[in-house]
Amino acid sequence: MLGCKWTFHILRLLACDDVQFNQIKNSIDGLPASTLSTRLKNLQEVDVVVRTVDEAATPPTVSYALTEKGTELAEIIMQIEELERRYAHD
Repeated sequence: MLGCKWTFHILRLLACDDVQFNQIKNSIDGLPASTLSTRLKNLQEVDVVVRTVDEAATPPTVSYALTEKGTELAEIIMQIEELERRYAHD
């Protein structure tokens, strides 16, 4: 799951806020809609991402958010990225 292209980008974006599908797609250059759909489904299957449908909205809207497990994972990813930036010149 983590080794799949785009997964880190998606998790990093979801770490900031709950977002809708098109917001994710439009925020990550080059990410095909079909790939995004597959990644989100995979992340839902392992309880990293939760999909929520707001039926009260017209039309109904779907948003994605990190679960508790997803939040922990995103924090670790950001720590690794920080270490990479810190030691990139060594």
